[in-house]
Amino acid sequence: MAFDVVGPIRAMQESDLPAVLEIEHAAQLTPWTRNHFLDCLGNDHYLCQVVEAAGQPVAFLILSRVLDETHVLNIAVAPARQRQGLARGLLEQAIQVAQQDAMSVIYLEVRESNKSARALYESLGFTVSGIRKNYYRRGEDHDGHEDAVLMQCLLASGHK
Repeated sequence: MAFDVVGPIRAMQESDLPAVLEIEHAAQLTPWTRNHFLDCLGNDHYLCQVVEAAGQPVAFLILSRVLDETHVLNIAVAPARQRQGLARGLLEQAIQVAQQDAMSVIYLEVRESNKSARALYESLGFTVSGIRKNYYRRGEDHDGHEDAVLMQCLLASGHK
């Protein structure tokens, strides 16, 4: 698999949180707190993974799994490691595992302005399923909100 070239994907551990939080704060306009990550790590309905390079997390993915649905809750890549296939590798593995576990759909939401992420998701078989108006805050330095684009990947019909 292509993503193994950049580092192994493994389960996130509490000891990864300093590096994960650093990635989160660098990559997200409205970052999660340590407690958000701890809540996910302590719950069997969540799958928390990291991509490791030189012994440190450089990307992560948080999934929620309920019944036959998987939800991508958070995904981020360290700025210095972006555009190297790490997010694609995490998502390809998530799709593969969801298919093996007989999940029917993977959902996610993305900022309307995040064109590169939207292009990645579309290349993996996600399609737009709706819009949440004014869902995301624009960040600490900005007033206002922006829309969330809701996307889904139907696994029963296969993915690219």
